[in-house]
Parts: sequence; structure tokens; C-alpha cells
Amino acid sequence: MRPPFIIIGMHRSGTSILAKVLEKSGIFMGVIKDHNYEAMHFLSINQQVMWKGANDWYKPAVPKVEEWHDIPAQELFREHFRLNGKLAQLKQALKGEAWGWKDPRNTFTLEMWLAKFPEAKVIHLIRDREAVVASLQRRNNTSGEVQADELKDPEYCAKLWQKYVEQGRSYAGRLGKRYLELHYEDLRNLDPKSIVGLENFCGKALEANFKKYLR
Repeated sequence: MRPPFIIIGMHRSGTSILAKVLEKSGIFMGVIKDHNYEAMHFLSINQQVMWKGANDWYKPAVPKVEEWHDIPAQELFREHFRLNGKLAQLKQALKGEAWGWKDPRNTFTLEMWLAKFPEAKVIHLIRDREAVVASLQRRNNTSGEVQADELKDPEYCAKLWQKYVEQGRSYAGRLGKRYLELHYEDLRNLDPKSIVGLENFCGKALEANFKKYLR
């Protein structure tokens, strides 16, 4: 089992398109994903862990160790690929496919995931604060999306953005070369330095798919 790539960052920051580009470029992001390209089993665990502490993605806090989920790493890996039977597991192990998942909640549950996958590589995506605030408020008024009264307040949204950014950056010193911070606007503009840096970090050619999916 190869160490996973874990995407962190505030909601509405472009993490969905990043996850899509990574998967189209050879990093498997999960058999069952929602419309935001989030692997459902990891999303569900993140939600459960946050709820134990009476928190949520729009009222986040780092979970206590006693609130962590106890599913073993190997079982999570099998679920990610939906591997049934020892033969399928052996074939996948021999294949050594790159994999990972995206969920903004990872920003606060990352210590739990690093305990299970200690060699994981973390990609932190940041988007302009005002763009995130505007996007959050639009989504909060969209039928069928998760809505919260707190998100009606632009100041609350701005503080939420700051909390996610600071929490995401708090891992940089510990992870060293296994942490990469990127800015959505740079990827959107196909900034060569940012894309090459991400390609080197992931070991995958990404430029063609960024051009394809960021048109």
C-alpha cells in the first residue's frame, strides 16, 4: 500500500477540480464519490468524528484522540478500491497504484489520518478569501445544498476561511517536504511554477488535464 495523497483546504476553494485532475492523471480518488469528488467513506468518517465533538465543517475543531475513528488503515484502503477477496487485494498491492482523497474536513481531522498513514503527502489548497466567502453564500442559498444560518453572515464566513487556512498551515513544519501549499488562482491561471511543483510532488504529469478541466 502506497502512502496516500490527502487534500486539505477550505470549502469552495477549488479542491474538487484539483481532486478531479489528480484522478484523471493517475491518482485514484475513490470508487464512490459525491458530486464534490469526495470519497464517501472518508467523508462519512470525518463527519462522524466531528459530530462526536459537537462540531461540523462550518463549526470546526480538531477532534480529541478519544473521538478518532478506529478503522485500521488496511481496511480503509480496501474500501477505497472496493477490494473483495485476498486475490483482489494481492493484485492491488502488486500494482502499487497511487491514491488519495479529498475532503475539506481533512483540514481538522488530519492528525487522525496521519496516525493511520504516517507517510501521507498533504496538498493544501488556498483560494482568495473574498471569492470563498461569496461562493459560500451563494451555495447557502442554493436548494439542495447544506445550509446554515451562520453562513448568511459574510464576517462569519471570512473568519471560517481564516480558521481553515491557519489550521492547514499548522502542519507545514511537521510534514516538511510531505506538505505542499498551492493557491487556486495560480492553478486557474496555469501558472507553470505551481503546476510543475505539484507534478514533482505527485510524480504525475498534470498540465494537460489542468488545461482540459480548467477551461
